[in-house]
Amino acid sequence: MSIGFTVPVVMLCHGPPSDTHSNGMIIICFVLTGMLNTFLAYLLAFPVQCLMVRHDKQFWVDGHTDVERAEDQKGLKQHKSTKPLCGGSPTGSSLIFGLDSSRESSGVYEPTSPSDQRTEIPPNQRPLFVWACGNPILLLCWLLTLTLGLPLRYCAQHDVPLATFLHLAVWLTTLAIQSTIKSTPNLAPWLRTVVSGLSNAVLWTALVMIAYVFADSALSNRPLPAMLDTLQAHTPLSTLIVRAATTNSFPPSPSPSSPNLTLPPPPPPSPKPTITMAAGDLAITILNSGLVAWGLKLYEHRSQLFSRAGLTVCTVSALLALGNVVCGPLFASAALGVAPPSRALAFAARSVTIALANPVMGILKGDGGLNAAMVVGSGIVYQMGMGFGVGAWLERRERAAERHSAEIAAVTARQRTNDPRIVAAGVTVGVNAAAMGTAYLYEVQSEAAPHAALSMIALGIMTVVFSSIPPLAAWILGRVAG
Repeated sequence: MSIGFTVPVVMLCHGPPSDTHSNGMIIICFVLTGMLNTFLAYLLAFPVQCLMVRHDKQFWVDGHTDVERAEDQKGLKQHKSTKPLCGGSPTGSSLIFGLDSSRESSGVYEPTSPSDQRTEIPPNQRPLFVWACGNPILLLCWLLTLTLGLPLRYCAQHDVPLATFLHLAVWLTTLAIQSTIKSTPNLAPWLRTVVSGLSNAVLWTALVMIAYVFADSALSNRPLPAMLDTLQAHTPLSTLIVRAATTNSFPPSPSPSSPNLTLPPPPPPSPKPTITMAAGDLAITILNSGLVAWGLKLYEHRSQLFSRAGLTVCTVSALLALGNVVCGPLFASAALGVAPPSRALAFAARSVTIALANPVMGILKGDGGLNAAMVVGSGIVYQMGMGFGVGAWLERRERAAERHSAEIAAVTARQRTNDPRIVAAGVTVGVNAAAMGTAYLYEVQSEAAPHAALSMIALGIMTVVFSSIPPLAAWILGRVAG
């Protein structure tokens, strides 16, 4: 679904370029609001969840019980592997977000049977063929780009096939490159984290599509806005389905009340407008479908969500949504002087996933392209930060406390579901990194991922709700515009 994030970033080219001062104020506001949201999310979620579990004795046990339980579990811990809450954390804590280094094998693989030895393909034999068999859709997109998209564009003047195939091909290529970098054992862990973060698929796909738009505009002598209109027609699949359902209505039949009355001839039917689905509309359709996938993920973890942790996530997300809608535009316009007002209003949904931020930008008349760029930027920053180990200082505090109190025993599943540290970490990622950060947590099989997904959706829904209140929206627009 990350392909849908690239379209609003490309649409930033639609408006006139800003001056250096305006861009600087936007960057400063983006950094300050990001830091403030990060601290507020964790500092709100952690004490609220602690209050939720204050009567649970499983969280507040005395030291003698911990010592006895540690002695009983000491022998079992050496043989039982704990599922890490996020890859790279050997203790299974949710506070270390890093690349999973356990996938790198330090030894030589030895087949267990002759059949395994026969079916195994050595890495030095036909590597290109093996890679091609593992990426058939990627090769098909590039093949269609060269054999179908280019001829239709420059022989029949059809822009949609070339833009669609190129968009998909570049996106899949960057995903494959990023996945290869993450799994390579030839790089140092810190270098692998930096390179994989900088090779973000959304960033490079957007840059390539921007270069394509500028190049095609120069070659075809068309203005840049006209080229951008060919990239997105604002008709995703949902719009086409709704429009088809509403236009299939029967014309009213003439009333037979006056038989001698001659009716004028009916007017000629007006030609139906041509409805096309461009490359950007296909990407937005995939993004909208991703929300349904998040719903399935939430249903998978329903036992964790319908609990005190779920109540904490929804409460904190609603508070942060109200703070962003009210304080974000006011801080940007009044404190830092971000202009024009549409760019200040983009901070009302600064970290809301794009599928839910679009209605907010439509209601408040905010800059959708700037909002999308901030969402993507937050996701990239958080992915790189989690790769470097965000929360390592909390992990060190946890280990020190365990050594001091001999608290080595494994916790139960219900404890980890309502653990304030896990809940707070999930809320912090969900409300700040949106879908990109949540997808990263699912990728590394983090126990904080369900809380991140719920907080991301709750933040988006409550942002839409608060911005839809007419008195509140009118007050914000008046303060920012005035």
